Amino acid sequence: MLLRRVIEHVKAQNWTAVGLDFVIVVMGVYLGIQVNNWDQSRSDRDVEVTYLELLQSDLRSTIKDVNEQIAFEQIQVEQANAAGRLIGQPPSEIRRRKLGMILGLLGARRTLKIDSPTFLDLQSSGKLGLIADPDLRNDVVAYFFRIDRWESVIEKNNEYFVDRSFNDLLDGLSIGYWLWDREVMGGPSSMEEGVRARLLVERLDEALVNRGGAVLMSPPEAELWQTVLDQLGTRAGISVTNESFAISILEATTDLEAKIAAYLEERK
Repeated sequence: MLLRRVIEHVKAQNWTAVGLDFVIVVMGVYLGIQVNNWDQSRSDRDVEVTYLELLQSDLRSTIKDVNEQIAFEQIQVEQANAAGRLIGQPPSEIRRRKLGMILGLLGARRTLKIDSPTFLDLQSSGKLGLIADPDLRNDVVAYFFRIDRWESVIEKNNEYFVDRSFNDLLDGLSIGYWLWDREVMGGPSSMEEGVRARLLVERLDEALVNRGGAVLMSPPEAELWQTVLDQLGTRAGISVTNESFAISILEATTDLEAKIAAYLEERK
């Protein structure tokens, strides 16, 4: 319709009308592009909000996991201190049992693994640009870079000082495997988790647990305790170090979650 009218105006050499037709065509195309861009922009903002809300959920899960890590490391330090005090006591059956349980507990470690399916999706799909605010986008990327480094430090500490060094000591002492006894120890252990604790009691034959550790009857002045005390100091120090990194992760996570919350509030 419009094309036919333009042709008629050209034949009639009505250049004013031709100019008006041209303006109408250009404005129509321009408005169409603008409407499409507006729709796309609105769609991108909706997707941005969805991703940021999912990222918030991931960060809140991380806060929970890191708090558990901090609590675990604090308990390990308390247990190392308790073991040091027990070593200074005269030999007794109760001392032997407590040392066996505590040393066995200190041979365990907690792996901190922080995952964010949302960030992995944004990164792998090239959608990080959906976060419109460049400062917030940079904060998100920098956060996960730092977290990966801190998480790696905790893992390497555990691999070398707990899995190898401290557990080599336990193997050398031949203390065997001890099940935690709440009555003897006066409470639950840092590793006493519902299903795990129940399965250990149900599955392990009594002849296999709580039987080793003759060396644990050694008097406080025995030479072997110097090596044990040195290792206990290192073990406690590693837990304090891991706790400090976990606290840094907690602070960074809490800070980023607050920034996302404030940004989403502004977008409403």
